[in-house]
Amino acid sequence: MSFRGNGYTSRERAADFTLLRSAEIARSYGYGFFIIVEKADRSGYGTYTTPTESHTTASATTYGSTANGSATTTTYGGHTYVIHKPGLSNTIVCFKDRPQDVQGLVYNADFIYRSLTQKYGIEPTK
Repeated sequence: MSFRGNGYTSRERAADFTLLRSAEIARSYGYGFFIIVEKADRSGYGTYTTPTESHTTASATTYGSTANGSATTTTYGGHTYVIHKPGLSNTIVCFKDRPQDVQGLVYNADFIYRSLTQKYGIEPTK
């Protein structure tokens, strides 16, 4: 199960949506519980460079047949920003009933599904 966000996605949201996807998969196959046996960070980075724009102002004065002038050019933009794009992946093992002899955290797929769909205002499916 994996989730990849964009530059506006928080790490918490990416983790929640990866967990939600894990619960969806477990439920879709009729399993009530799951454990995460492996987590992987699949985050990436991107860059964005703002457009460059230049403006020139000039002035000139004349005195008889002589002209004097000056000009100033100002350039804006060209800044590069690094954007973090969180991505996570879970490898899960599913169980019909709550296992008793498993080390680690056992997730209740229905509870996770209900909690996270409510938290993010997602319309739950049956």
